[in-house]
Amino acid sequence: MIKVIEKLEDEELRLRKFIHHTSISPCKKECVNKLIADRQDCLLDEYKIMLKNEHVEDLSRLYILIRRLNEGCKKMADIFHDHIFENGKGSIELMAQGCTPQEYVDALLIVYRKFTNIVTNYLSNDLNFTDALNRAMTKMVNSTGDTKKYPRSSELLVRHADYILRKVNKTNTLTEIEEQLRNFIDLFKYVEDKDLFQRFYSKKLANRLIHNTSVSIELEEIAISGLKDRCGYEYTSPLQRMLIDMKVSDDLTKEFDQLLEKKKEKLGVVFSVNILQSGAWPFSANTGATEEQPDKNVLDFNVPPDLAVCIDKFKTFYNEKYSGRKLRFVFPLSYGTVVLNHTTRQYTITMSVHQLAVLLLFNYNNTNNKHDIARSLGLDKAELDKTLATLVDTKLLNVIPGSTTGYCLNLEYTSKKQKFKLPSGSVKDHAEKEVEQTHQSVEEDRRLYIQAAIVRSMKSRKQLGHNELIQQVINLSKDRFTPSVSMIKKCVEVLIDKQYLERHENQKDVYNYLA
Repeated sequence: MIKVIEKLEDEELRLRKFIHHTSISPCKKECVNKLIADRQDCLLDEYKIMLKNEHVEDLSRLYILIRRLNEGCKKMADIFHDHIFENGKGSIELMAQGCTPQEYVDALLIVYRKFTNIVTNYLSNDLNFTDALNRAMTKMVNSTGDTKKYPRSSELLVRHADYILRKVNKTNTLTEIEEQLRNFIDLFKYVEDKDLFQRFYSKKLANRLIHNTSVSIELEEIAISGLKDRCGYEYTSPLQRMLIDMKVSDDLTKEFDQLLEKKKEKLGVVFSVNILQSGAWPFSANTGATEEQPDKNVLDFNVPPDLAVCIDKFKTFYNEKYSGRKLRFVFPLSYGTVVLNHTTRQYTITMSVHQLAVLLLFNYNNTNNKHDIARSLGLDKAELDKTLATLVDTKLLNVIPGSTTGYCLNLEYTSKKQKFKLPSGSVKDHAEKEVEQTHQSVEEDRRLYIQAAIVRSMKSRKQLGHNELIQQVINLSKDRFTPSVSMIKKCVEVLIDKQYLERHENQKDVYNYLA
């Protein structure tokens, strides 16, 4: 290949010196045909071997030769695409085997970096090869890897980002975290289910912010800025509103503390509140609400006096500052830190408000009956059972021997850790349930989005053929997700039943818009 490149360059010099300019192009074409085109199949076979053996210098020389042919680079790029996908099958197999998010992301990054380096340094950033790399990465990232309906890439990437941005990641420096975020954004651009990714990301972000486990707000802003660059302001608007809520909450808490100090009032506990806009956060304050009882929440309860005084004072402060706003406490997302003084060693434990409320009852009685606890707190039966089970499992409470409903404080409680967080239930079961609920919620949102896209298309055109309508809906939806044809057909049928559309009288594959 080196000799062929030299011969072609020498021939081009001779042509410029001795041949009339009108003959240069035909002569060059003939040289290329004899030296390259006639041997193209053989060269492409060798190209596959070069890729397999990673002979990058030879790849670069072959590219210099093949790019002289019409469609030559396209054929090379198709082979390049298939080779990248074969290399990336390992990441898909890892996903199917239930790998950790870090293992999955690392496997993808190895493939991405390796072939990005080849395209940049040995293939002159040729658009054919850049496109082949992007197509192969998109195919890998959006592969299901098994029979699951949804690719797991969105979930795994979000969990990886959550690990990067949580305080638990103590080994990395700020520079290393920023580098990891850049890698995360590089992979995010290949995710097709942007709506599913956004739903997972907003839930993880909410957990980090509410439980104060985020490394820093600045890093959260860097991550959201990267998502914004890829998908626009509207995509990240709810995420940015969540960050704004936290900043406003910090200011309100400081103002509340200053007011108490000015009035020389003491709460007896360290108290802080996060004021969250109901439309920006990925959860509802009303769990179990009905038409008859729109404010009903099965997780509401009778707040213990130690906590009720804090809540009442803050409500008074907030209502005086913002008249007309409705403040509702979301107890399932609230938590408290308690210090155990009845043990030989002092322990500091962070737990849910429901767990804290149960333990506070034992400040007044060494033993408590389940029925008395239920009457005092007014907790839903299922939530009370879960709370008591967790406290018994962690040995903070003991079941009184010979009783199934009596509980007493474990005065001999011991733990290896002096400071820790109490689990609120089965983490694995909760995670699996949350993933399933997220998929169901996204599926419903997609149906509504597709129906809106169909109505928008039909309203502007008044009449459309079946295939043309499907293509328009796919084009309108592709920035958020790739809808299946079967889902679009079902949405068309729904809209016909709702009398937004009708089939043409004489052409069943044509639809009319009904005003």
